[in-house]
This record gives sequence, structure tokens and C-alpha cells, in this order.
Amino acid sequence: MKRRVAAVLLVVAALGLHFGVTLPARRQRDEVRDGFARGREERERLRAQAVRLERRAAAGRAPAGDAAAARALRLTLLQAAEGLPLGAVRIAAEPGRGSSEAARGRLVAEGRQADVLRAAGRLAEPASGVLLERVSLVEARGGGVRLEVEAFSVRGEW
Repeated sequence: MKRRVAAVLLVVAALGLHFGVTLPARRQRDEVRDGFARGREERERLRAQAVRLERRAAAGRAPAGDAAAARALRLTLLQAAEGLPLGAVRIAAEPGRGSSEAARGRLVAEGRQADVLRAAGRLAEPASGVLLERVSLVEARGGGVRLEVEAFSVRGEW
């Protein structure tokens, strides 16, 4: 008889523990997981929005005058190639043709693939202030790679 009473008490204690501790803990765990997932989604949404805003702000930094915009674009193209072992570097920039285009430029450089890709990556960054219109990589003489980039800057926000 004592064993049956002890068994019943243990079953009641186990059920009490399950309904009193385990189930509320599971509910709380699920709520925390959902909150974490919502926070992660919000963070990703805000990160994407920040990238869009950075690109807009960077693209809107062209100086007001035509000559100043062309100089700024030329400087940006030079900075993309700065410090890299590139050869046959040619840079050209001219004032823009349209009302929203501040300046238009071209960068041509030859070198190792890693180096020309690094230069293209510098131009593709939002902080460069330019928009890439065309990027091409072709095999150059001597086994290197030739990078040709056509870029432009814009007036104001786009």
C-alpha cells in the first residue's frame, strides 16, 4: 500500500512539475525565439535601408560646377588606382551631358586580376560617390587583365 501511495505521489509531483515548470518554460522559450527572429528581420531591413541611403548620399556629393564635378570624378578614379601595382593607367573625365549627370569618366588599367578587381571594388563602394555604367575585364598583352570602367556622378539625390 505504501508503494502505491508513493507512486501516486511521484506521478502527481511529476505532473505538477511538467505543468508548472516545463510548459511555461517552453512557452517563454518560443516567445523569446520569435522575438529574436523579429529583431533579426528588422536588423536586416534596416541594414538594407542604410546601404540604399549611403549610396544615395554618396551619389549626391558631386560639386555644383561642371569643371569641379569633372575634377572630383577624375580624383575619384585616381584614388581607385592609387597604391595598386597597375600599369597603362589612363583616366579621363568630362562634365556631364544631361541635367542629372554631373560628370562622366573612364578608367583603363592593366595588371594582375586581383589588383584590377580591387580597383573596380573601390569604385563600386558607395563612399566613392560614383555610379558604374560599364565594367569590363579583358585579357591584356603579357598575361595580365585589362580593366575598363565607365562611370558617372550625379547632381543631387536620385
